[in-house]
Amino acid sequence: MTQHFIELTAPKRLMAKVAFARSAGIAGDVVLVLPRTPDEEIGRVHRLVAAARKALGAESIPFQIVEIDKAIRLASSGDPSRALVIDLDLLHQENIGLLESACSSSSQVIGYKLHQNPSKTTAAIFARGDSNSALAGTVVRRLTEAGVVDRTSFVHVTHAGESATVDDSVLEAYGKVKAELPQARLAIEQAEERVESAIEHCSLQYGLLVLGLPQHLRKHSVTEHLLAQVTAGLLRATVVFVYARGAEVEQLSATTKTIEPWILKNTFSQDEFADIDRLLQAKRDRHVSISLVLPALNEAKTVGQVIDAFKGPLMEERPLLDEIILMDSDSGDNTREIAAARGIPVYVHQQVRPDLGTYAGKGEAMWKALFVAKGDILVFVDTDLSNPHPSLVTGLVGPLLLDERLNFIKGFYRRPVRVVNEFVEVGGGRVTELTARPLLNLWYPELGGLFQPLAGTIAARAGILRELHFLTGYGVEIGHVIEYVHKYGIEGLAQSELGELIHRNQPLDALSKMSFQVLEAFFRLSHGLMAPGMADRMNGVLRQPFLSDTGFTLYQTRLGQETRPPVSSVPPLNPPASVHQRRDTKKPT
Repeated sequence: MTQHFIELTAPKRLMAKVAFARSAGIAGDVVLVLPRTPDEEIGRVHRLVAAARKALGAESIPFQIVEIDKAIRLASSGDPSRALVIDLDLLHQENIGLLESACSSSSQVIGYKLHQNPSKTTAAIFARGDSNSALAGTVVRRLTEAGVVDRTSFVHVTHAGESATVDDSVLEAYGKVKAELPQARLAIEQAEERVESAIEHCSLQYGLLVLGLPQHLRKHSVTEHLLAQVTAGLLRATVVFVYARGAEVEQLSATTKTIEPWILKNTFSQDEFADIDRLLQAKRDRHVSISLVLPALNEAKTVGQVIDAFKGPLMEERPLLDEIILMDSDSGDNTREIAAARGIPVYVHQQVRPDLGTYAGKGEAMWKALFVAKGDILVFVDTDLSNPHPSLVTGLVGPLLLDERLNFIKGFYRRPVRVVNEFVEVGGGRVTELTARPLLNLWYPELGGLFQPLAGTIAARAGILRELHFLTGYGVEIGHVIEYVHKYGIEGLAQSELGELIHRNQPLDALSKMSFQVLEAFFRLSHGLMAPGMADRMNGVLRQPFLSDTGFTLYQTRLGQETRPPVSSVPPLNPPASVHQRRDTKKPT
């Protein structure tokens, strides 16, 4: 069964949409929708409905005054074999995520935006995945048989400077289209900058564009951008988006093909960057400065040795680092005094930009550090390490200094857990293995190659970090990974192996709190996984019942995190002086 949602509009426009849908073989059972409560008097609305029914020659066509998101959810909640056809005039930029929920619960979804009545026009197919390509070919074949389309191209977009050759996945998709349209030709379109710009340019050459619709829309920024352009009426062509269940299964091999070369190309080892003179030369050639940021909260036992591990070898002996700063979270021990005695600037994050307010949490400390750190490259290293070593920093900054295509480096390392008096090897950490890794593999399989997505030991270009949101708690790391890939793609993300690092181990109840914040961050930043408004309804309190010999206790901890905006969007203010004034006020070069 196919349901066809069409905006209630003037009969002439309505007839044009239905005629196009019939030509494409997607007409289905029409449902007229007025996507808002009308300001006009109800009698005028009923006259418009009557005129529409008369024009369509069907007096029994259903009519709804309902928000389109509710209409789609109701239609999708029934038979999962149902197909949905959606007039994209019903959508706007804020609710294009509705197509994602439709794809997750329907066998087929087709959305269309009629630019004008197409006749004897040319068509361009961009669909990928066997199922989407086959459906796209079927739709265009029917339009060809109806005389709407006379020529079809299967368009493959490449970036400027890339080889014009096509890989097997493109040829497989082209083969699916050729099975429906033997006359379809393969065309190569070069994108000067963004892929979506090349597709937008094609709207000036072709009268009809047909694109595949991914099931998880928010992970495909190109499709999301194009949908926003289409719903805003900015493309000068009729556009059809197609989704057929099965496409996401067939993309499995394509995802694997993406992950494997990424791991090979973007995974490094600290041993590759042992030549500090080479790194210094690259730093001079690129005219960049490097800041090491050490977030801390009550780390008096280890903070001194952490600073010593980097300050002597990487600042005093060889000036790879231009500054080391401690970003303290108002420690109750003498963490700040130990750091100040070693001559590094010390800040209390609650005192940095007090005009912006303050929150507890590691992510808040990292965000506040962006207001005081001066480097072009920022390195963050935890201060609870009991075995810090200089190669930890060189292993993180090396890829950024030697490979300009990279922007964000995640550290990974062997991290044993102390059991009684022995260390036992585990994988990426308990929260990673039990919470973060399953989530990423379920919803972001392209990130399945990350060894430790929650590692707080990172290096990144400062300009990139200033464009990212910061969750104030332990969700900051997974939030960065998701947002970075969503904004910039996976190619600029890399990981570097840092040997063995021994952290202070957390008790199980503390790990529960970390997991709570990781889950909250994941769902808050993974747009499209929840219905609109659901993220704001998430509970921010963790309740943990404990049973003892004397009875039970219910502990309640408020763990909800705030989301800090990109620093680039925050109005500037003169930076505060450090708590312990710098001994060396020379700016990084």
